[in-house]
Amino acid sequence: MGTREQKKIFTIADVFKAFGKNVDENHYHQAYTQYKTLCDHARYLAKKDTETHDYLKSYYEENEENYPGCLSDDQKQTCLPLYDFLCSAGAVLDLTNVWPTYVFLVEVFNRQNKTTIKTKPHIDKSEEFIPDVLQCMKSAMNVETWNAAHAEYKNLLKDEEKMKQIPDRAREKELWALSGDVAAQKFLDNIEYMDNALYLLIKEAMMKNINGSQTAWCQYGSLLHSSELLKREEEQTARRFEREIVDLQDKCKELAQQNEIKSRKIEELTERLEGTSLVKEPSENSVCTTNLTPASDVEEIFSKLYDKEWTELFNSLESEVEDERERIIKLCECVKKAFQFCKEESEKQLNKLHTITTEILSLCSTPEEENEDCQGEEQNSNISFSDLNSHLLEIKKQCLLMSLSKIRLMFKKSYTLMKTDNEAIQRNIEAYLAGCINVCWSMCIQDPPMTILTPEKGNSVDTNMFNLYKTEGGVVDLCVWPALLRCEKGDVVCKGCVLPQII
Repeated sequence: MGTREQKKIFTIADVFKAFGKNVDENHYHQAYTQYKTLCDHARYLAKKDTETHDYLKSYYEENEENYPGCLSDDQKQTCLPLYDFLCSAGAVLDLTNVWPTYVFLVEVFNRQNKTTIKTKPHIDKSEEFIPDVLQCMKSAMNVETWNAAHAEYKNLLKDEEKMKQIPDRAREKELWALSGDVAAQKFLDNIEYMDNALYLLIKEAMMKNINGSQTAWCQYGSLLHSSELLKREEEQTARRFEREIVDLQDKCKELAQQNEIKSRKIEELTERLEGTSLVKEPSENSVCTTNLTPASDVEEIFSKLYDKEWTELFNSLESEVEDERERIIKLCECVKKAFQFCKEESEKQLNKLHTITTEILSLCSTPEEENEDCQGEEQNSNISFSDLNSHLLEIKKQCLLMSLSKIRLMFKKSYTLMKTDNEAIQRNIEAYLAGCINVCWSMCIQDPPMTILTPEKGNSVDTNMFNLYKTEGGVVDLCVWPALLRCEKGDVVCKGCVLPQII
């Protein structure tokens, strides 16, 4: 039985089509990638140096009978996966016309890469050669191309600096450098960059054997690698932010739905309570009257406390506390403590009163229940449910007012930071403490409660809320007197006073 005649193949592309399915996918991919890279270099040479390209091509076509025997070890090693692939295919296919093309492509590649990055342990970055090459090529290139190359170089430097500030990417780049920075060569082989102005300029410099152009070529590849790492990081960050935005949007929708459900529940409960008159305020004709101090009067009392009692105590303390700052701190701390004390005690009392009145009202019939129970019978109650509710509200307010003397005594016993043996000064202290408690208690039992605001040291002075004490300035040193607010985060009803820092 005769030997089966081998099928004759004329191009490397046909070899991939005819034999590609006979090798594993990884080997096929590596070989095909190298083939595309070699073709890119050949196209570049044909574009830049037609004479050399045509000479090499005709030489290898005329001497095709010498292949593959004349392949050198260097040529085999340059593109080993592609060489192995062709050797395997040569066992079943006639590649007589293919080998000259392969060696031509390898020769072109070798001529353009006399010194490759892989021959170095890593790129020497101690000296930048690209600026020198740019300067040497300035007169040989048109102005537009040179300016574009120069701008590209500057942008690549910026990208590398940004990349170095990202720890993970910087470590990745360093690992590539330790392995010969082969990623840089990968980018130099990428056809995507072959039309870049800087790529063309350095290639031109290499063909003209400009000093340092080979090293500049390696450094250019490294910069391209850094730029790609930065781009990858920015894309990952953008995707992460997009996911976070989607998560936040979903969370907002969920919270909005929960808020809507709660709002509906509040409306339902309010309607039910209004139906039983449990939250109705007394009418104008009701017997209920209130003796609560109006907010406008609280503002006046608060202002007078600073103008009179504060000033008298501040001046009288000078004989015992010479330092003005220390006296300011003592007096401001006193009014802050008084307010905190009144706030806590008023909340306790209101909670107790609320519990008691709720228990009382729970034992009473609502107007609807009264009507049902009394149908056909004469009502013998002289007080209606709404009247009882009004009386209980009045009792709450009166209880808070009647507690003032006890609150004053409790604070006097608990606050021991301001005491002296000087009777005149002690009288001023007691008058100031009593004034602080009186006005703070009136603030806390308002509906809604009023509050005070004291700025921290170093804050900017808000002239809408505070007057300046003695000197000009824009930064707070000490709070002399707090500002009075209509409610928490409400409008200012009485300005405070601050001592600004002296610059």
